Amino acid sequence: MDLLAELESMAMNAAEEDNISNVDRERSQKLFGFTHSEALSALERYRRDVSRIRVANELWVAVKSEKQAEGHDRESYEYSLMRPQKRDSCREYDERGRFILQLAGPLTTPEIIQNAAALNKIPTLSEGVGEDGPARFCEIDGAAKRRLLSWVAKHHCGFQPTIIRLSKAKKELCTHTPAPMLGRNCALPQYRADHADFEPVPSPDQYPVWYFFYGTLADPDVISQHLGLGKTPNYVPAHVTGGRIRTWAGKYKALVEAPGVFVFGSAFLVESRAYEDALRFYETDKYEVVRCQITTQNGVMDGLTFRFDGTERDLD
Repeated sequence: MDLLAELESMAMNAAEEDNISNVDRERSQKLFGFTHSEALSALERYRRDVSRIRVANELWVAVKSEKQAEGHDRESYEYSLMRPQKRDSCREYDERGRFILQLAGPLTTPEIIQNAAALNKIPTLSEGVGEDGPARFCEIDGAAKRRLLSWVAKHHCGFQPTIIRLSKAKKELCTHTPAPMLGRNCALPQYRADHADFEPVPSPDQYPVWYFFYGTLADPDVISQHLGLGKTPNYVPAHVTGGRIRTWAGKYKALVEAPGVFVFGSAFLVESRAYEDALRFYETDKYEVVRCQITTQNGVMDGLTFRFDGTERDLD
């Protein structure tokens, strides 16, 4: 950021209202685990800091729907970027994450990104329009981010790339084995394909596709609101085998591996990639999409579910 932009950002920060609404306070309590008084104190300190981070308009537009689904407004998201975290856990969290990188400065093309981040293939280019005009982005993973920042520091010292975490459940289904699959280690011999043209189901791009839901997504009101459905969702009572429910952060349900154990919930037919993407943003990158076998009163069908993708120390 140049000096003029820095001064403009500080002026905007200083001009903002000091009044803290009940909505702002309650949002901070929910997102960051503050008490009533802690939320007020944190917001007061944050708003007094005229040098605080302001996300560029075009990048806020790019992540707005995702962050609002998590409960953020623009201010709370900007605050989350400044909030201190433990170094080790932050580094591990970064390595496992996905990010969007704005093409700017010396990073002007996907080909340059590929070279700088030592990628095996050219990253996909996405384009959008923000309040400041057109903007272009590439998606990279945590390891690529680390390599790219090292390259920038070596070749373009002083340039600060704009990188924002993409909090979306991972979906990396293998096209020639059932992996990843709930309750099953697909690397074991008994689960390997017995012929060369084996095609696991569901395929990575199969729609519509059945999902098994537990926790908040098994609530018709939640999914109706999140997907913007005009009618009551059609849930089918169901269960899966190979997992059990734990919690993380004291309140969020997490499906983890537990061979032979039953989990009861509901099956729901996700009709399109757009609906699936909305659900992946809702679950965040603390989860991953895995294959599973869903049992209903009509039999067993191949489907998908969200499995917890954190570490044991994250769980309660």
